[in-house]
Amino acid sequence: MTRYGSAVPPLAWCVLAVLVACGTPACSTEGSGTAPAATDESAASPPPPPAAAPAPTEVHPCAGAGRWFPGDAESLRKVVETHLAVEKPPIAKAPLALIVPHAGYQFSGATAGKAYAALKGHAYDRVILLGLSHTQPLRGASVLRVAAYETPLGRIPVDVQAADALLACPVVTQQPACHKVEWSAENQLPFLQCAVGDFKMVELLVGDLTEAERATLAQAVRGLVNEKTLLVASSDFTHFGPNYGYMPFTEDVRRKLQVLNDMAVQRILQIDVRGWDKHLADTRDTICGRSGIGLLLKTVEPFADVRASRVAYATSGDITSDWRNSVTYASIVLWRAGDGLAEAEQQTLLRIARDAATRFLDGGGVLELDPAKYDLTPALKAPGAAFVTLKNKGNLRGCIGHITAVAPLCESVVGNACNACQDPRFRMEPITKAEAKELTVEISVLSPMRRVSDVEAIVIGRDGLIMARGDRRGVFLPQVPVEQGWDRTEYLTHLCGKAGLPVGAWKDPETELYAFTAQVFHEKE
Repeated sequence: MTRYGSAVPPLAWCVLAVLVACGTPACSTEGSGTAPAATDESAASPPPPPAAAPAPTEVHPCAGAGRWFPGDAESLRKVVETHLAVEKPPIAKAPLALIVPHAGYQFSGATAGKAYAALKGHAYDRVILLGLSHTQPLRGASVLRVAAYETPLGRIPVDVQAADALLACPVVTQQPACHKVEWSAENQLPFLQCAVGDFKMVELLVGDLTEAERATLAQAVRGLVNEKTLLVASSDFTHFGPNYGYMPFTEDVRRKLQVLNDMAVQRILQIDVRGWDKHLADTRDTICGRSGIGLLLKTVEPFADVRASRVAYATSGDITSDWRNSVTYASIVLWRAGDGLAEAEQQTLLRIARDAATRFLDGGGVLELDPAKYDLTPALKAPGAAFVTLKNKGNLRGCIGHITAVAPLCESVVGNACNACQDPRFRMEPITKAEAKELTVEISVLSPMRRVSDVEAIVIGRDGLIMARGDRRGVFLPQVPVEQGWDRTEYLTHLCGKAGLPVGAWKDPETELYAFTAQVFHEKE
C-alpha cells in the first residue's frame, strides 16, 4: 500500500537534505523568489506561437498519483470529497482567487479543502493555476501548451487561447522539463475536478522575476480575469528546521511558527505587494510559492474592492509531532466585494449596533445574534473590519473599531458597539444608560489597507489613512477630514499628531502610510 506523500525522488534542485519520515510535507524553495532588484533585462524568450498555430494534441500525464494522493479514482474521489465536506466559509461573493497548499493530501488536504469548499455553488469556465518549479531552476515563467492534463478522475482540457495569450508575454516561455513531474499545480487538480466540475485550465509556473517582469506578467494574467475565471496560487508556507536550512528560532516553535505565518498572511490580506516583498526580505521566510503569491497580489492590486480571508491554518508538526522539522500550511480566499452592502444589510447592522449598545448600557452584557431576529446574510457573516461611531446631537461620544478583519462583520459590529460605549477618551464623562436613546449610530465598513506610495494620490472623502512608525500608530476614517474641513496637508499633519509623531513625519521615508476606503452609513437623526 502506497502512503501517498511519502515517495519523493532525490531531485537535484530540492532543498531537502533529509526527507521527513512517513511522508514529505515539504517542497523546494528554489526558483520561486522575486529577484531583489528590477532591471531592464527580460528573460530571453522565443517568439509567441503564431495565431494560426495548430491545436495541441498531447495530454500531460499525471505524475503524482499514488505519491501525493491516491492513484485510483474511487479512493481519490473519496479522500477529496471528505476534505470538501466541511462548512462553507462565510464568503459573501464567488471567490476570485485561492491560495492553497500542495503537500501530500494526508498533510495539507484538510487545509486545502476548507478553501475549495468556498467554491460550492459557483461555476467557473477557466482556472489559472499559479505554481512553481520544484525540480528545475526557472527564470521567468512557463506555460505548457498541451491539449489536456490527466488525473485519475479524468482529463481537464487546457484553455489553449489563454495559454497562447500568456505565451505572448515576453516573460513567459515553454519549459517542459519544469512541468514534467511538478506537483504544485497538479495536486490542486483533483480538488478542482470535485469542487468545480467542468472547466478549462492553464498551468503557469512562476519562477524568479524582477519587479518589472512581475508587473508585466500580472498585466497579462489580469487580461484573462473575468467573473468566470478562478486564480489558484499553490504554496506551502514556512519550511522550518535543519532539513530546510531555516531555523530563525529554536524555542516555543509551534507558537512562533503561527506568529510568522500571521505576519506573512497579514500582507496578503492587505493586498500589500511591497509589504509581501519586505516580509520575505526581512525574515527570509521559506515560502516555496512566494513568486506565485506575489504575482497574484500584483494581479489583483488594481481591484479596489478585493477582500481576503484566511480560512484554514495547520502545520505538519501537528500531524507528525516533529517540531524540529515542520511545514506550515494556510488557505486564503480572495473575492470582490462589488458595490458593498445592500440597503437592507446596512439597516440590519445598524439595528445590531443599536441593540448591542443598548443591552451593554443596560448591564445585560454582550448581545447574542439570533438568526431568527436578524437577517444575517453571507456578506454580514463574512470576515469584515468595521468602526462603530456613537454621537449625541452631532457630538462624538465614542468611536471604536478594527482596521483589519478579525471576526465576522456582524460580530465585529457587536463588539465595537459595546466598546464605543466605553471609549477611553470619554472616561470622565462616559455614556450613561439614560443617554442611550439620544445616541445616533454610524457604521464604517472598511476595505483592506493599501500602501500609499504617493501622497498626491490621496483623495479627501474617499481615503481613510493609517500612519505607522515603530510602535506609533494613528488612524482617521475617510469622513474625518471632510467633517473637519481639512485639505490633504492638514489631513496628514493632524494624523501625525494622532499617531504621536512629530509634525511632518508623513514626509519621512521611515513612516508607513496606508489608505483604505469605507462604506459609511448611519441612523436617521
